[in-house]
Amino acid sequence: MRDLTRLKERFLRDDPAVRMGNLASDLHRLSIWVRTGRADEAIVDLMREVAWMMEWMGDQATADLADLQREICRWRRIWPMESVRSLLALRTQQMADRLLAASGLLDSPVRG
Repeated sequence: MRDLTRLKERFLRDDPAVRMGNLASDLHRLSIWVRTGRADEAIVDLMREVAWMMEWMGDQATADLADLQREICRWRRIWPMESVRSLLALRTQQMADRLLAASGLLDSPVRG
C-alpha cells in the first residue's frame, strides 16, 4: 500500500472536478484488475485507496459518493471471492462511469 499521507496531499492539490475524474480513473483501473485476475492483495490495496479518496472529497462528497464508499468497503471486507469477480468488475466500472459523468470533465472543452 502506498503512503496515504503523500497520496492525500497529491489528491487534494487538484480541483474538485479533477479529483472526481481521478477517482473515476482508479475505479476503472480496479475494474480492469478484477477482470484480468490481478493479485488479490493489490486489488484490496486499491479498494482501500479508493475508499480514502472518496473520504477526502470533503465538501464535494454527496450522499451518492458516501454510498459508493460504503459499497467499496463492503467489497473489500469479503474479497477475495472468486464467484463474484465479474460482478465486482461490473460494479466498479459502473461507479467509474457515474463519477466521470458527475465530474463535468466530459463537458469541458478539450485543451491542447
